[in-house]
Amino acid sequence: MRRFLILLLLPLALADCSFLPPPQKVDATPLVHDGRAEPGVEKAVVLIPGAMASIELFAPVLDWDVPDGTIMAYRFPGVDGLEMDHRIDIVDSGTLIADQLNALGVKEVYLIGYSTGGPIALEAARRIEAERVDVALLSTASDMPATIIASVKGAVDVIKAMLRAHLGGVDEALLENYRTLLYGRRHFSEAELAEQSRRLAALQRGHVTRPPRGMTMAHTADLLTWHFERPEELADARIGFFHGAEDSIFSEARTWRYAKRLHAETFHSYQGQGHLLFVTDRHLFDDIRNFFGL
Repeated sequence: MRRFLILLLLPLALADCSFLPPPQKVDATPLVHDGRAEPGVEKAVVLIPGAMASIELFAPVLDWDVPDGTIMAYRFPGVDGLEMDHRIDIVDSGTLIADQLNALGVKEVYLIGYSTGGPIALEAARRIEAERVDVALLSTASDMPATIIASVKGAVDVIKAMLRAHLGGVDEALLENYRTLLYGRRHFSEAELAEQSRRLAALQRGHVTRPPRGMTMAHTADLLTWHFERPEELADARIGFFHGAEDSIFSEARTWRYAKRLHAETFHSYQGQGHLLFVTDRHLFDDIRNFFGL
């Protein structure tokens, strides 16, 4: 399993990252590609991870063969070789992606947004000028007030994880919370599933660690106040949701209502799965590719 940092808690304060610039104000572009993102390319698959997560969570997609197409990925500050020199602004990040795709003249765009990357994908989609725009929202964040509720619930989950970890230290507590992210809050009552979560968490020992100072705020603060206005601007886009029924960060019920507001074409519910679908469900990216028709 590839190394990545994972979202453990949405913060309750905003001040820590208020002085960092948005992505357009730094020298290194967050958007990277496979070398085929040239003007005139027909198709683009764009991958947008979530807070504290690497683009490597999309490893199966990075290997897709897309004829006449390119695969692009959006990196978060402090991850995947980027400096911690800017913050994630949902609208500005989406605009940056759309501007680069529009400059290439891409005809078909396929966006996959994970968690915090979901809102960024939506803000990009509404600005993309391609003939076809498909959006797959994977374990997606919705907009406020759901993000505030998620922040509070996430804080409670981390406190409970600390109690379960006893005196094991912060990293052991984060591993305990990782188990909840895998399968939700109910899985501890099922012995077989609890053992599976323990085994998967053990594989991540040394990789799931406390994020560097300031990274959590730089990645998540803007999400707490973001609201998706004018969803009618996405009337021509195809939107699909791919969500774990036991997601402990963004509940399936709230996400379902969000999907209805966005007039999503499909909602794939993964029973018994949590926020980390890319870890626990081996058919996930096949389902997304089938939705795209690629």
